[in-house]
Amino acid sequence: MYDFLRGKVVEAQPGRIILDVGGVGFKITTPDSACENLRIDTEARLWTHLIFREDNIGLYGFSNREERELFLILIKVSGVGPRSAIQILSGIRPAELIKAMQNEDWKRLTLISGIGPKTAKRLLIELKEVLTSQELRFSPSGGKPTEPVLSQAFSALQSLGFDNEGIRAVLRNVSPDEDLETIIRQALGKLSS
Repeated sequence: MYDFLRGKVVEAQPGRIILDVGGVGFKITTPDSACENLRIDTEARLWTHLIFREDNIGLYGFSNREERELFLILIKVSGVGPRSAIQILSGIRPAELIKAMQNEDWKRLTLISGIGPKTAKRLLIELKEVLTSQELRFSPSGGKPTEPVLSQAFSALQSLGFDNEGIRAVLRNVSPDEDLETIIRQALGKLSS
């Protein structure tokens, strides 16, 4: 329903931001990282996700789209609700979480408050089932692919003026087994159409 909200920051505490958007105060639940660069009485934009439940309506906000995408992936895992997903994102940066998943480093997840060894192992297994191998190639914080050839293609397409989101969308569907020239040619064809 709401893709993002832009307004004046009225209150910013770890886990919660109140944003004045056209005279309406929105209470938005956020990971702790979303508050780091916000100042009271300054304008901010948060990427949001609205969840309707039988007994609750929750508005969740993130400092960037990639963090919101990771939140949406986390809440697909059985036993991980919105509050747990926010707690996970407060305890680990998105890029670190992806790296921990790629390396199957369950011990890193136990450093997050409320996550023990059993939960960490289960979370890794279930997240790997939810995420495709293509989604794992991208680091949410930087948005650049982790595969070297796709990373080079990403940089080349950026230098040609294409937007990051469009590049990511196209490269998710490209095989990293192709050579750089072929990948760029395929991507240009899709980005130009």
